[in-house]
Amino acid sequence: MCNIWKMDHSNEADASEFSTFMQNDLFKEVESVGINGGEVSLIPNLVDYVEEILKLPSIKHLNVISNGFRKNVLLDSASEIYKHCQEKGVSFHIAISLDGVEQVHDDVRGVKNAFTKATSTIDEIIKNQHLYCDSYDIGCTVISQNIDYLIQLDSYAKEKKYNIKYRLGIENLRIESNKLVEQFSVVFNDERQAAMEFFHYKYSETKLSDLKVKFKYFSIFYWLKETTPRRLLGCHWKDEGVTLDSRGELYYCAVKSKSIGSLRAQSGEDIFFKPENITYRSSLVKESCDSCIHDYHGKPALKDLIVFFKSLFMDRLAMKLYKLKLGFMK
Repeated sequence: MCNIWKMDHSNEADASEFSTFMQNDLFKEVESVGINGGEVSLIPNLVDYVEEILKLPSIKHLNVISNGFRKNVLLDSASEIYKHCQEKGVSFHIAISLDGVEQVHDDVRGVKNAFTKATSTIDEIIKNQHLYCDSYDIGCTVISQNIDYLIQLDSYAKEKKYNIKYRLGIENLRIESNKLVEQFSVVFNDERQAAMEFFHYKYSETKLSDLKVKFKYFSIFYWLKETTPRRLLGCHWKDEGVTLDSRGELYYCAVKSKSIGSLRAQSGEDIFFKPENITYRSSLVKESCDSCIHDYHGKPALKDLIVFFKSLFMDRLAMKLYKLKLGFMK
């Protein structure tokens, strides 16, 4: 799915060094932590790292993202992590990736029986969720290899009662998917129209009771249809987030930022607030944030909510007028 498996993984932090990272003052107000990769189930002592995360003084939420291939390994870790989270009063969320039905998912992942492995893990989580997590969802990344099969996946997910969420495949500098854009992106070719139609479908069918997800799908649809794409979602990374990699390197943004320094050399606050880094951060915000469609979200601006609610109103009005017109035609 990305080039991370080709990257250099030497000299990564062990759990002891990671513990020193977590004691950094930069993280003392962190409330939510996401663990992703690569693949989290490849870390043999994942629980040791999580225990250090759970020592953060303000931590409230923890989530992990997995491909679900190594069911027993992942769920053994998850059950232990969940117990630690319950002891700390921290909510625990698991996300499993599923990008198509049967051969489509296998092709996307480049792994034989990927679909069988992932759905087996998903089914076990649903069956015994009380053992593994407070909440779960299924994540599908919309790319050129699955764009023509998304309705099939959506129907399958409904039949299985999977809580599935969709996101647009984008460039990620940190994991080098930016080098593979021509191989996966639907943004720069004729498949953009199909993606736009799919996200409009998801926006239209998502209930108002799930307003946050409805707004997310509308925001992706809006971004795809505009000649000059503009972000509506807001972003925690823009406002207050930070990314930490396996060697202690810090990044302002999860997908667009270069490394701004290492916790092996300096304190987090010295790195984060270093004047030249703040200048770089300002340039990122100015040049990248308004046109980014990474689906992580934050507090949206009032003007962007107005765009959403105006569209919602106009869609409903158009449907009522259409039904009224049909009534007169009878």
